[in-house]
Amino acid sequence: MLPHIAWRLDAMIAAITEHRLPLTRPIEQALRAVPRHWFMPPVGESIERDGRRVPIDRDTDPPAWWDAVYAGRPIVTGNGCSCPAPSAVADLLELLGPVSGQRVLEVGTGTGWTAALLGRLVGQSGSVTSVEADAAVAEQAAKNLAAAGAMPHLVLGDGAAGCAERAPYDGVQVTYAVRIVPYAWIAQARPGAAIVCGFGDNHALRLVAGPDGTASGRFSRLTTMCTRQNDPSGAALAVDLIGDRREAYRTWTEWDEPERERFGMTVTPEGQRVWLDSPERVIG
Repeated sequence: MLPHIAWRLDAMIAAITEHRLPLTRPIEQALRAVPRHWFMPPVGESIERDGRRVPIDRDTDPPAWWDAVYAGRPIVTGNGCSCPAPSAVADLLELLGPVSGQRVLEVGTGTGWTAALLGRLVGQSGSVTSVEADAAVAEQAAKNLAAAGAMPHLVLGDGAAGCAERAPYDGVQVTYAVRIVPYAWIAQARPGAAIVCGFGDNHALRLVAGPDGTASGRFSRLTTMCTRQNDPSGAALAVDLIGDRREAYRTWTEWDEPERERFGMTVTPEGQRVWLDSPERVIG
């Protein structure tokens, strides 16, 4: 490892914990063992806090490239692939809680970084299956993973369909944000397995699969480190759930302005239901 990487990893982890609780030891160790720069392209764009996209180029301006890779920002590659902010990756890994020996499904291989982190966490006795829909993205991810010495099972296909032939899984991690949770992810999870994903804008959702073929869980914060709005967390989630901002605020007010963590979701073969406080209080 290059000598300047250690302090950059320290800085990245410090930036992550500045905005959330300290990382658990396994997650921190994985972030240190699988450096982010292994999976970053020489040319890309760093998404700043205000949403601006700043070009980065390792050949023409190496210091700026290294700073961007370890500054904690999302990075967009030349083929349109996005590597999420390290804080968001850490949030989802913490929510998933992968341990040695587990079988994990990753939806959205992207650059391959999260797949490599998952592989580190489940160890040689576990397995990671990663699905990517874009052939060019999948090809580059395979090269990145091979160079890093990581060996997940890579699948080119529709992430919404999961990978039924390698199910059941002890956990499912989705690297992109959704508003509709495909039932295939629940159907391919063991009872008790966690299904985690980003939801809408800066929210996380953690579902737990039940023995009856459904999954239920609550929303929480996703630490993207990009500031797009100053709405209360519950109001921001209501906007993502309802769509129309004015209608969402009116409805959120009628619900007595609940915080985001009071909202939850249940996913069944028939679809998804959003609830407030308990699954019995369905609101959408």
